[in-house]
Amino acid sequence: MKSTSQTRGIRFFGSLAATALVIGAVSGCSLLYPHWGATDFPTDGPTSTSTSKPAPSASASVTVSPTPTAKPVQAAKVQLMQVTADATNAVVDVVAAVTNVAEDGGQCVLTVTSGSTSKSQTVRAESNVDTTQCYPMEVSTVGLTKGTASVTVTYKSPAFVGSSLSQTVTIQ
Repeated sequence: MKSTSQTRGIRFFGSLAATALVIGAVSGCSLLYPHWGATDFPTDGPTSTSTSKPAPSASASVTVSPTPTAKPVQAAKVQLMQVTADATNAVVDVVAAVTNVAEDGGQCVLTVTSGSTSKSQTVRAESNVDTTQCYPMEVSTVGLTKGTASVTVTYKSPAFVGSSLSQTVTIQ
C-alpha cells in the first residue's frame, strides 16, 4: 500500500509531465518555423530590401465626440390609492402609485404634516403591469398634532418626478 506522500509525489510528477507535454506541443510549431508570420515565405526571385515609409505627421488630429445630453425628466402622475389613520396603532398608512409609467428603480416619499410638524418615510417603487407601485408606507402619528393632517407622496426616478395632490386625514 502506498503512503500519502508517495501518492502526492506521483500526482505532482504526473501533472508536471502533462504540463511539459502541453508546452512542448504548443511551442513545437515554433521549432519548425521560429518566426511564423513575421517574415514572408522565401521566393525564387530577387527581392528589394529597401522600403519607404511615410514620414510621421507633424500635426495630430483630435476627434471630439459630442457631449451626451441629459435625458429630460418627465412629469410623474402620483395617485394616492388609500390613506388611513389608524388610531389603535398610532400610524398613517398610505398606498400610492404612479399611473403614467411602469418602471423599476424609483422612490416614493410619504410626507404627513400636522400643524408645524412633518414626518416622512422613503420607500422603493417597482413596476406593476402598467403602473409603478410604491411599497406600502407608514408614518407614526406620535409627536404629530391631533386633528387634520395633510398627506402627500412624491415620486422620483432618473426619468420621472412628481407629487400627488394633498389629501387630509384626521389624527386622533
